[in-house]
Order: sequence, then structure tokens, then C-alpha cells
Amino acid sequence: MPRVASHARAQLKDVRRTQILEAAARVFAWKGFDRATITEIAQAAGLSEGSIYNYFRSKEELLVHIPRQLVQPALMPLGAEAAPRDLDGVEQMLVGIGTAMVDRVRTYAPFLKVFLSALPALSPAVREKYMQILPFTYGPEMLERFLREGILRGLFRKDLNPVIAARMLPGMLILFLMVQEVLLGRTIVPYGYDEIIPEAVRVFLYGTARRGVQARQTRKRGRRT
Repeated sequence: MPRVASHARAQLKDVRRTQILEAAARVFAWKGFDRATITEIAQAAGLSEGSIYNYFRSKEELLVHIPRQLVQPALMPLGAEAAPRDLDGVEQMLVGIGTAMVDRVRTYAPFLKVFLSALPALSPAVREKYMQILPFTYGPEMLERFLREGILRGLFRKDLNPVIAARMLPGMLILFLMVQEVLLGRTIVPYGYDEIIPEAVRVFLYGTARRGVQARQTRKRGRRT
């Protein structure tokens, strides 16, 4: 019984954190970081102001936790117990993650503009906290574990460096998304994401395949088209 109660409390805590962070993202996007208040965030979350401080000590701490909250849902397939059995499955999974990431960045683009403008003004302690929970670190770490497991299962080359490789695909997609959707807010290449994401995934993935597998996959694709 105590174990069930503990699990229920942990679930409630996660729900509350998500509720608060999503409300904060909306308020920051609407009012900007400087003008937004904890009171307004609490009202948007449907909670008391004191409840916010049970989870986050300041408005700055709230701000730096939002980006990781933003990317976590998109990365869930990397932690799934049923891993893809072949490169076709890996490609399908990575395209799904990329598509979900596009949706998240587009949805939160107004907040991300506020976040980028506010980040330089944060205190050194809060900036250090952000570096520890940086989403661009969290995502590659999950992909790195996935690549290491794939090497053991024979999906990827034995000489693949998973530390380097795991930072290539997120780097390509996130930089492109931030420039197009957040910084410029306009199309920079004449293609939709239904073409951009699969192309980025293929560029990444077939550099990780075992030698010989890449050629077979290419021939198989040729027969399909």
C-alpha cells in the first residue's frame, strides 16, 4: 500500500511540474520574460502561487526548465523497450522523432524567441543550471545509448563513435529548425518538412550502417522506386 501511495505521489508531482511549465511557456510567450510574474503563471496553471514555489524557486528557474520539457515527448521512442529490429525500423523511428520535434518547435516558437533573448541576462548560477539540463545534451545522450545498443546488436558499424554520431542528427535538425522557425520565421529552403526530415535522417543513418549494409539498403530502395 505505501508503495502504491508513493507511486501516485510521484505521478502527481510529474503532472504538476508539466502543468506549471506549460503554463509558464504560455505566459512568457505572451508577456515576455521580464514582464511575466509568478502570480500570472500560477493563474494560468490553475494553481496557487505557493504551489509554484514547491517546484521551482524562481521565475528564472522556471524559464530554464521549459526547453527540456519541450523536447521530452518527442524523444520518448528512444527509450522504448521494443527497439527497431532493422535499419528500416530505425529510419521510421527517427523520422517520427524528427516530425514530432518540428511540431514542438513550431508550437513553442513564440516562447523560444523569448527564451533566447532572456538567456544572456540570467544569473551565472541559473545559466549553469541550464547547462546541466540542456535539452541538446539530454537528446544526444538518449541517442548515444540507442546507438551503443545498436552496435552490440549488429545494426551499426563496430567502429562507429556513438558519442560523435549521436550529436550529428540533433545538431542538423535543431539548428535548421531554430533558424527557420524561431530566428527568421520564414522558409529558407523550398521544401516541406515531409522531405527535409527523411533526407536528414537518411544522411545520418546510412553513415552509421555497417559497411555492406548501406549498399544493400540502397539497392533495396532502388527496387522499390
